[in-house]
Amino acid sequence: MGITLRPPRGWLDGSGGLFALLALLTLLPASCVLWFMNDALTRESASAQQRVLEAYRGQLRLVRARLDPIWRGQAGRLSGAGDPERQFDRIVAGGIADGAVLLGPDGTVAFPDRRDGRSPAAAVLDQEIAAAAGLTPEARVEAVETIAARLNDYTAPLPAMARLQLMTRLRSLAANVQLPTQAALALSLEVLDAERPSPVPEVIRQTAAPDIWALTSTDGRAIAFYRTGRLESMMHDILHQVAPAGITFIASPPDVPGDGEAIAAGPWLPGWQLTFVPLDTSAMDAGTRQQRTRYLAVALAGVAVMAIVGIVVAGSLRRHLQVARLKTDLAAAASHELRTPLASMRVLVDGLLADDELDPVKTREYLAMLAVENARLSRLIDNFLTFSRIERHRHQFALAPARPAILVEAAVAAVRDRLPADCSLRVEVAPDLPEVMADAEAVTSALVNLLDNAIKYSHSPRQIVVRAEPNDGASVTFAVEDNGIGIPLREQRRIFRRFYRIDRRLSGETSGVGLGLSIVELVVRGHGGRVDVRSAPGAGSTFSFHLPCAAGGVLA
Repeated sequence: MGITLRPPRGWLDGSGGLFALLALLTLLPASCVLWFMNDALTRESASAQQRVLEAYRGQLRLVRARLDPIWRGQAGRLSGAGDPERQFDRIVAGGIADGAVLLGPDGTVAFPDRRDGRSPAAAVLDQEIAAAAGLTPEARVEAVETIAARLNDYTAPLPAMARLQLMTRLRSLAANVQLPTQAALALSLEVLDAERPSPVPEVIRQTAAPDIWALTSTDGRAIAFYRTGRLESMMHDILHQVAPAGITFIASPPDVPGDGEAIAAGPWLPGWQLTFVPLDTSAMDAGTRQQRTRYLAVALAGVAVMAIVGIVVAGSLRRHLQVARLKTDLAAAASHELRTPLASMRVLVDGLLADDELDPVKTREYLAMLAVENARLSRLIDNFLTFSRIERHRHQFALAPARPAILVEAAVAAVRDRLPADCSLRVEVAPDLPEVMADAEAVTSALVNLLDNAIKYSHSPRQIVVRAEPNDGASVTFAVEDNGIGIPLREQRRIFRRFYRIDRRLSGETSGVGLGLSIVELVVRGHGGRVDVRSAPGAGSTFSFHLPCAAGGVLA
């Protein structure tokens, strides 16, 4: 099968160390350059980010300094002279605080207090609420709105407890009634139950009631109450007004741990912390990022150039090594194959010359063996010349109509004299085959090479079949089948390589230089076709190819 030579060794077998060294010399400097560049850029970026963070910290300290005047102004809004009930309504209904306690000149609670909630005005409203419960739905809505307006009117004196109780009863009658001060009254009374209010100026202190904070007015006559959520919302609004672009400030209550950048919120908010969060970290140092991109682009381009150069050099080196190995293998194989017939011919000639008188029978026998060795040597040289001409595209195929039977007969005749005694060669040519367009000499040579392979690699007794049969109505199939050693599937794509050889354990010690199948493939390819192989180890092989019919030729 043209596979008598050792296959070219893999390029990693003899030159793996060289290629590994080449890859190392290419990749190691590139990796070092990238690492040093990335480290320098990382340090530079970290330094730039640190500078930006320092600027943000300075702005955070500036914001904290601005909080004191803001809360001092908030305490000033709580101050005001007048009726305590009206002051309560102004603070709560105006959205200044969630609740409030108004103190008298002597520091006692003026409103709201825990005194008995019974009063004539409260009794009248209580009766009206009871009457509204018995009205029709339409009349009840109007009555509820009238009662709610009177309960929301703090110009009319009404004890705080009575007002809250009446509001609660009215809401049970109409859940959606507008009573904006009801929650504030409940919150204020809750704080009064938890502690005795005392004014503490210039600080927002935490009361005894959970989650409630107190702020004293500048005149000390009003104490406003804030839930923690309301205080956080107010701080968010305040900080949002003074925050520069690209950053947001956050205020955290005492029970929320701050991050590494958190600072105390100042004397007005003991226990509270302020911190900042950049809105766009990528914008912290746009110049450094652009510089990093440029440096990395240049570095990657350099690495790519080095890699391309390395690949080109490696490919060129690989090809040169392959050519050198092929030359070495060819020289070794050719010298072996040429030496064998020459040595046989020399022994035969020396045998004849050693006789004083020539024996006609012995002489004819020796001359016949000399003719066989000479034919073998001629075939070997012809294969070299044919392969060289075809591979260098110096051989022009002379395509002409040819009869398939004649091509098969010529190939069989060429090998018949060297058929072993245990070989059975059967020819099967379909009748009435049309002529094919082929170079008769080249196709005959291809068939001879296939027959030689079948003879060399078949089991004893050898059974070889050569066929010519119609294919698809426009071509003729030529096939050579044997009962030989077979070819593994993984090797079937490689056997047409020049000088390629499968495992010696499969092929045995056979002669040849590994050009037979290469010549077959080149000839068939020159006729516009390809060689097909069907084989399995131990089950023989079948090589086939197709030739187009001559113009006007139609298969019967």
